[in-house]
Amino acid sequence: MLQRLNVQPDAIPRTKFRLHIIIGSLLLITFILVIARIADKGTPSSRTNTWGIAVCLKSAVFMAYQITTAHVEKLKRWANTKVNVTLNIIDTVFWFALFIISIMGASGAHSTSSKALGAIVVILALILCGIAGFLSFVCIKERRYFKRHGMLPGKATQYPSTV
Repeated sequence: MLQRLNVQPDAIPRTKFRLHIIIGSLLLITFILVIARIADKGTPSSRTNTWGIAVCLKSAVFMAYQITTAHVEKLKRWANTKVNVTLNIIDTVFWFALFIISIMGASGAHSTSSKALGAIVVILALILCGIAGFLSFVCIKERRYFKRHGMLPGKATQYPSTV
């Protein structure tokens, strides 16, 4: 099991990009379901039910920073591996908090549809917590590689004369 977590340095950029795609799609689904749950008449308007919007927007901003600094040439000077690690660890904690808070919000729902949407949001938050945790792990490996070699993984294969 732990062998599968061993991401090779050459595969780190590709793995991060795939994880960003997965997180982005699940994040969009979660955001839509949180909005639909709030719009449901059986959902009480409280912070436990509206907090998912803030978590989704925060995660989207964090991911936008990471993707743009990794892929847009003009913004690459703002890229920082330590910031990526920090943002992903914060994201993992917030997704877990949304998991707990969504359980509390779903238990206080008055209608069956609100409880069902709450259960789906709970499951998505738990999945996103795990995926964000794995992305944190990949970013930690990327940070260690950067500190050891002075360049990001994947750059060595582009410039073989510098290795």
